[in-house]
Amino acid sequence: MPELPLKNLSQKHSAPYALVLDVGTTGVKALVFDKNFSVVARSYALLNKQFPLCSTSRNDCKCVEQDPCELITRSAEVLRHVLHTTHIPHKAWAGFGITTQRETFVCWDAHTGNPIYPAIVWEDTRTSRICASLNKKHYASVKEKTGLSIDPYFSASKIKWVLDNVPAAQTLLSQNRLACGTVDSWILRSFADKNPHTTDYTNASRTLLFNIRTLSWDNALLEIFDIPESILPRALPSSSRFGALDKKILGFSLPILAMCGDQQASLYAAGTALGTTKVTYGTGTFLMQTLGKKMITSSSFFTTLTADSKKNAPRYAAEIKIACCGQKIQAALANPPEMYGIMNGLAHTVAKKLPLFPMPAKKLILDGGATQSPYLVAIQSTLAHLPTKKQPTHDGTALGIAKLILKNA
Repeated sequence: MPELPLKNLSQKHSAPYALVLDVGTTGVKALVFDKNFSVVARSYALLNKQFPLCSTSRNDCKCVEQDPCELITRSAEVLRHVLHTTHIPHKAWAGFGITTQRETFVCWDAHTGNPIYPAIVWEDTRTSRICASLNKKHYASVKEKTGLSIDPYFSASKIKWVLDNVPAAQTLLSQNRLACGTVDSWILRSFADKNPHTTDYTNASRTLLFNIRTLSWDNALLEIFDIPESILPRALPSSSRFGALDKKILGFSLPILAMCGDQQASLYAAGTALGTTKVTYGTGTFLMQTLGKKMITSSSFFTTLTADSKKNAPRYAAEIKIACCGQKIQAALANPPEMYGIMNGLAHTVAKKLPLFPMPAKKLILDGGATQSPYLVAIQSTLAHLPTKKQPTHDGTALGIAKLILKNA
């Protein structure tokens, strides 16, 4: 678990501090930010993925799973490691926040907290046939309420698959003991005092079950996928009091003040002004643009909620996902010729996608691991014909959570 060395912590950085847990697809990070949003320390651990054989004859189907217990143990490890690195006194902390991969979900026994099946990852496509069938009848109504298409990428069809194929799910459901949620709610259940079953609006908005106009689980959507609302978490704004970190995690408690899907957290870090446009180069490449109070839907992009949505006051963003090359980028960071080729191809694709947004972008804000490359900002600016800058830290998702935690500190 590599760490960012500290130099003169008491002089260079000042309280209050924000502790951020960033649970991605390939790894989990714990980061400490000071009140100026500078990264004080960072700890990282890899996560495993499993690729079981899918029970389908389709060659284009892939099953991708993760161990829910590993998500918890690795998260606890990096949090404890980064705290050991900093030696910050308890009273100097403002709070704790969580950002996660979004559409991946977990089902567990609400009484014991034990998962009943591996986490089914957002990359998993085992439900392609289910989604194709539902799209024929329900595409328009689902798009109108969720801003999304019916796709195996999102959580609903995967939850349905578990309900239909995992016997323990129906057993627990009959006993009113089944709980399902995206990774944020699984982490919260395991780390927070009193084990709350809660998510935030941004993660809920990626399930196909949450109406992003009314900010509520939608009965018609639940009926389409035959999923009972009773198994789903309560949804709150991203900037909320989600509970308190259980003392058993770090030896002391912290208020949990922010929870947000990774891409919406990154967009919040970039800004909340109308038309703010950001690109994150991670496991996938994600383009997002802030739409404000008006919900705009299109076949060219997904519409989703932003981190600054509040009760009865939704705010929206357009999102375009490019399936790309996070692992290739990571492997090529030390190989300039290869890296330049990857960056050039990726920047071309991003530039071609930008005109699909509702508003012409005036500036691009970049984050993600690939921004460690010395080439990317210049290449992207040239190809997009736009002023382009990268965030002061490539961990833009964690930066967004730090801003949510510290905005009122």
